[in-house]
Amino acid sequence: MDAFLGEQVTWVWFAAAFGTGLALNLTPCVYPMVPVTIAFFSGQGQGRIGYVVWLGVAYVAGISLMYAGLGTLAAQTGALFGSWLQHPAVLMGVAALIVALSLSMFGLYELQPPSWLTQRFGRATAGPLGAFIMGLTVGLIAAPCIGPFLLSLLLVVSQLANPWLGFSLLLMTGLGMGLPYIVLGVLAHRLARLPKAGKWLVWSKRVLGTILLAFSVYLIAIAVRQGRSDGGMEHSTVAWQPYSYAKLQQAFQANQPVLVDIYADWCLPCVEMDHVTFRHPDVAARL
Repeated sequence: MDAFLGEQVTWVWFAAAFGTGLALNLTPCVYPMVPVTIAFFSGQGQGRIGYVVWLGVAYVAGISLMYAGLGTLAAQTGALFGSWLQHPAVLMGVAALIVALSLSMFGLYELQPPSWLTQRFGRATAGPLGAFIMGLTVGLIAAPCIGPFLLSLLLVVSQLANPWLGFSLLLMTGLGMGLPYIVLGVLAHRLARLPKAGKWLVWSKRVLGTILLAFSVYLIAIAVRQGRSDGGMEHSTVAWQPYSYAKLQQAFQANQPVLVDIYADWCLPCVEMDHVTFRHPDVAARL
């Protein structure tokens, strides 16, 4: 567990989450809202850079807190119901859902938010409160594009079953998505115009769709492996013994150390420990 959630690995995850947030701004559902959001900031700021930054901070706080809340909920749900993901049928169902959602990335169909929601976004309340509310609702507005990708990220967080990590990773995703608006809002008077939406947005959508398909293949592979095996014991170099309460009591009475390995294929730290920690020569020698 420590190897999986160690400092270096954790920072890599944070960087990946932040980069994901940045990339989501390039989707066809989000990018057209960039000029609207910047105009909201600069129009109210009226040349007051400090106030524009304050509006941007409120906007980023709305995005980040919304996503962080979802991440915390996903992690807590994973801790309670993560055992469901041991069943191949559940994994296959989730993979099928992600595949179905990813098809929208390739233009097979379009998911659109209600028109009243998009209109409300365009008539946001003035001031920091309005910016904060805009940040809270941007995830709903952009759901047709970022929803499938966000769902996959939440699924990974639920497998970790770590509320703090779920909060932090989704917080970094929100920061990555929102921080560019502060910079663009401050520099709005110096920018002639943003690049027009075109084929490059379509290709960015396809790239995200490809990533979703790859993730669904990963889930299917886990489901197939889970269906063919009884868990991680047969893949380990350690001579594990099936759990027995009687043997456990005997070991306690003999003052022998006991290590109980609780494994599930959906548990990413468990897989990491099985394939890295328990295969380390020093660890295997002691076990």
